[in-house]
Amino acid sequence: MFKLNPQDPTAVMPLAKCLLNLSGFRQDTPQHRRAIFLNLFVFITVVFIPKTCFPYPDTETLIRSLGELIFFANVCMGFYCLTLQQSHYRELLDNIETFVNAVYRSEYSPQQEKLITVNRKIQKLSAMLCYYVALSAVIFWLVPCLMTYRSLYIAAATPNGSDTSAHFYQILDATFYWLDNRQSVVGYVIYSVIIVLALYFASYNYVAKLCTIFSSIKYCSILLQLVGLGIAKLDDIPTETTEREMKKIVQMHNIALRCATLVERMVNPVMALQFALSLLTWSLVLLYTVLVGFDVNVLNGCFIMCNMTMEMYGYCFLGTELATTGANIARQSYQFQWEQHSPAVQRMVQMVMVRSQKPFQITAGGLITVNVEQFAKAVRTSYSVLILLKDLI
Repeated sequence: MFKLNPQDPTAVMPLAKCLLNLSGFRQDTPQHRRAIFLNLFVFITVVFIPKTCFPYPDTETLIRSLGELIFFANVCMGFYCLTLQQSHYRELLDNIETFVNAVYRSEYSPQQEKLITVNRKIQKLSAMLCYYVALSAVIFWLVPCLMTYRSLYIAAATPNGSDTSAHFYQILDATFYWLDNRQSVVGYVIYSVIIVLALYFASYNYVAKLCTIFSSIKYCSILLQLVGLGIAKLDDIPTETTEREMKKIVQMHNIALRCATLVERMVNPVMALQFALSLLTWSLVLLYTVLVGFDVNVLNGCFIMCNMTMEMYGYCFLGTELATTGANIARQSYQFQWEQHSPAVQRMVQMVMVRSQKPFQITAGGLITVNVEQFAKAVRTSYSVLILLKDLI
């Protein structure tokens, strides 16, 4: 499943579907198994309740903990919001498979070659993303544990009577119920083992959400590119076959439009959550860095912020690519010498032109367009929030 090269280069998003299958998703049935609720249970009991219902030793620790909570809430609740849109995703997969089957049924063409190339690229990037998330989780857990072990070793090697004491670096900073994980070795070890469970589920949620959304948006862009390739080659085919090819293009364009609509509906709530929580995460992590300075805890916080930034920019980049590709369809239709063909062909070209006038875009809550320009605005807004929080504290 995690191979860099797909077993079947014609398969549609095999890795994303395999990851979702672990939570009970099935393309051929509307029912969703209860495995997803185990993810929610782990998040609530291991992360949410300890971070919201138990006290903190100081303000800096509270700020860091809130940043971690918001990041893990984005991971878990974002994936849960995505699973609630399973009907849209199921319909999206059906439409994509209808489109690609129509491409593969015809004789070998540049569309087939491009589709196979993109499938391989999506598989490779998705597998690399899985490896990256797994490695990130290991580093996130291992570094505080090693620093704590080093601190304990130095404290044990120091002669009695000195002021040297062990410092327990928290993986996720929280008072875990009534367990003394801040000053007790046994409590710290137990808490660290429990955090492994939380990181395991969070890593799965994170990579499943990213692979599903990234590959879905990318596939919509590819479908539109294939429609553009079909329009571009109309001038090179015999006139008597133009009407037949144009009918295929209209059908493929309709499917691509439907896929873009389904992707927008599927990721709309996830993007709204992403924008809101990204701003808070950036602001809180930067505020903690300003107040405390650079240490191991700040390193983990920066790790969280970098992952959030990568995710946010990925959505915005793919959203921009989708909008640009959709706009190119209208331009390619205008460049086609449609006035030299029959009235039937002219009507079909006009239909594609009109439908391409509607902007293809991903939105957050139907209000904010997800693109690179909006990403830059979000970064500037987070800086403003940071200044406000710093003045309040």
